Amino acid sequence: PAVTQLFPDGHIINLHPFEHNEVAPMLAAALATDVPLIALHLTRPGVVIPDRTALGVPSHMEAARGAYVIRAHDPRQPQEGTLLVQGTASTESVYELLPWLESGDGPNVKVVAALSWQLFELQDKDYRNAVLPRADWLDSTVISNGARRAMHDWLPHKVAEDYAMCSDWDNRWRTGGSTEEVKVEAQIDAASLKAGIARFAADRNYRLSRVVHP
Repeated sequence: PAVTQLFPDGHIINLHPFEHNEVAPMLAAALATDVPLIALHLTRPGVVIPDRTALGVPSHMEAARGAYVIRAHDPRQPQEGTLLVQGTASTESVYELLPWLESGDGPNVKVVAALSWQLFELQDKDYRNAVLPRADWLDSTVISNGARRAMHDWLPHKVAEDYAMCSDWDNRWRTGGSTEEVKVEAQIDAASLKAGIARFAADRNYRLSRVVHP
């Protein structure tokens, strides 16, 4: 429900943890501010908790910062964009794709956990620039189990929105079913996201040309 994003800036902190271990650090960080409203967005499906150490992914404690890097660009290869990922089922699908991205067969995209725009904005400039420098942000799109409109803080421009991989990809409500059925219909399952990410990376020159010359 994106209605909580209609509050004016400074009046609410929206929290979108990927898995249960991220909830407490995010709540603690939000409660430490003087912002009067905190909205904790949780989804019900159980997900496989990734072995962060084995994958080289930061601790769940980093969720308190609002965003962190799940996968950095491979410095040995040309960069092909940045993915800002939010939501339980959608993030689980992205984790399923990490072996593909690391294999050399997948595109060289950076993957950022986009958990709370408000907490991320509270971080110092050095941290924000390390996670999402402006050049990476302009060369990004979003992945979410929610609506594109609910990702408006993370979307840098309309071109990024054109490549967004969100549950309302066809501007329709989902009809329901099992978790896997809903993921497939919403096109946030691993296979659908793989195709969307490949398209996003392949179109990089075209995408960036539209940003400069819309």
